[in-house]
Amino acid sequence: MQRKVSVLFVLLLLILVACGNSEPEITQEEAESIVLQHLTEDLNKDKNEIKIKSVSNDSGNYIVEWEIEEGCEFGSVQVDDQSGDILEAEESNC
Repeated sequence: MQRKVSVLFVLLLLILVACGNSEPEITQEEAESIVLQHLTEDLNKDKNEIKIKSVSNDSGNYIVEWEIEEGCEFGSVQVDDQSGDILEAEESNC
C-alpha cells in the first residue's frame, strides 16, 4: 500500500510540473517590437504615430494594446510568449 501511494504521488507531481506555466521565451519589449512590425509592415501604419498603451501577459500570451490618436484608431494584438507568433489582432476606429 505504501508503494502505491508513493507511485501515485510521484505521478501527480510529474503531471503538475508538466502542466505548469513555463517562463516566457520572449520579453515584453520583443512583443512590442513584433506588434510594431506587424502594424507598420502588414497594415501600413506610420510607426511615429503608434502609441503602445499597455503590455500584459495572460495565459501564455502577451496582450499589446495600441492606439493612433490622429486617425482615431486603436486595437490589441495577442502575441504567443513562447514563439512570438501573432495569434489574434483586433482594430477599431472611432
